[in-house]
Amino acid sequence: MRFYYNILLLCLILITGCSSSGSVAQTKAATNVVQQIDLSKVKIVNIANLHTSFLNSRDASPHHETVIEIKGDVVAFSLTEDNLYTVTLREGDSDAICYFNNSISDEIGNGMKIHSGATLTVRGQCFTSGLFSSKPFTLDGCRIVD
Repeated sequence: MRFYYNILLLCLILITGCSSSGSVAQTKAATNVVQQIDLSKVKIVNIANLHTSFLNSRDASPHHETVIEIKGDVVAFSLTEDNLYTVTLREGDSDAICYFNNSISDEIGNGMKIHSGATLTVRGQCFTSGLFSSKPFTLDGCRIVD
């Protein structure tokens, strides 16, 4: 019986510990990093190349924890249970999930800056997604680049 309890506990730790992307704490910390970054250190990256770098790397992608800029079309947006806004950008066949704090609440929705089909450039801190995530990376602490 104790063996099964330990296995169950280990599985729960793996599931919760491996899916930390998009957490409130991570997004808050990333927001500070993105706001304070020296713009000469920001990399402009194609979403498809970014996607490939996370899928093909046995080690962490060279973009993990770096601040990057991407450009794509808005295909989805939502508000999470933790009051974080997610915006999914698509470039070609590749998607990127971008996490924003509530500072964009007045800019999201039909007729606003962030709406389905809008083309946006977003700056955020890139992180490897959790083990069970459908996407290999996320951008946290995002802001729209004008």
